[in-house]
Amino acid sequence: MSIQIITNYAHAITSACGVDTNQAKTMVYWAIATHAIDKLKIMPILVLQGGHGSGKSTLMEILKQICHSPIPIDGKVSQAELRDSLKPNGTALIEEADWINENWILKRYAKQTSSTTVKRGSASQGWTRESLNLFGATVLHRRLPFRDPAVDSRSITIKTAYKQGSYSMPTLDGAALAAIASQVDWSKTLPLPSNRAGDTWMPLFQAASIFPDIAWIQFAASELKEAIASLNVGQDYEPVKLVYLKLLSLAIDNKTQQLQQRVALKAIEKGLKDDGEHLNSWQVGKILRDLGFEVRTIGGTRYVLVDKAHLLKVAKELGIDDDTLNQMTP
Repeated sequence: MSIQIITNYAHAITSACGVDTNQAKTMVYWAIATHAIDKLKIMPILVLQGGHGSGKSTLMEILKQICHSPIPIDGKVSQAELRDSLKPNGTALIEEADWINENWILKRYAKQTSSTTVKRGSASQGWTRESLNLFGATVLHRRLPFRDPAVDSRSITIKTAYKQGSYSMPTLDGAALAAIASQVDWSKTLPLPSNRAGDTWMPLFQAASIFPDIAWIQFAASELKEAIASLNVGQDYEPVKLVYLKLLSLAIDNKTQQLQQRVALKAIEKGLKDDGEHLNSWQVGKILRDLGFEVRTIGGTRYVLVDKAHLLKVAKELGIDDDTLNQMTP
């Protein structure tokens, strides 16, 4: 199988906007994976992110030519209409995707968690429940980062940039990439890190495995390493860690730096809300109990009981490295 077709398609992409050859090849290998969507368990989200006039729409038009079963979608339609447009095993190309429901995008990522149920009909005619399979390939045209780190960790982002000069849209053959996909052994896993970042990049490495594309492999390995670092940072914003860190901040007296014996559950809930995390008291209490903290009602107020040893134990389990904790370490 000649790598020349990868090079040619990458050149068509670099001519369209300010992305480099390796980013362009990333898009081509991703497009190849869309033609094997029925064989994959995970399909990373492809994000075209950049400002106005940076070539995102042009790249969407190119991807529409080369991806499997493309479905152009206007991201400004209602959430229900957008959800119903996410056909299984197709490639959804969503323009203006800054404000779409990110939960639907999560459902596109993994076959195992792609099922959802929606209510159809009306109160007058009766309601029925319909099961939907949302698994498929997804391209998002965005200017903003995701609100949910979980979506970001399941995505591969191409940063677009303005490029001077005129551009003539090429005519590309998606069937040629489908032929390449048919030559790949998609059941053969490659020695990538066994974490979400490794899972996300796996289909692209599989697509490239039949080519001697050393330059792209090195580029992708570097991107994967950065994705793992971002994943580790992003995990600090998972609900369990957020609740724990808020408890820790409230358990330390700012003036004396002494550890309090208890923290009101309402104070933790309010602190999270002030930070933009809307978890109710039941959710906060459940997370803390699951972490082994005792929640007790005293004088009509629910408190979380705190002790130094357990704080340190949970921090170690969650992989949290915090200056306050370092000072508390015996």
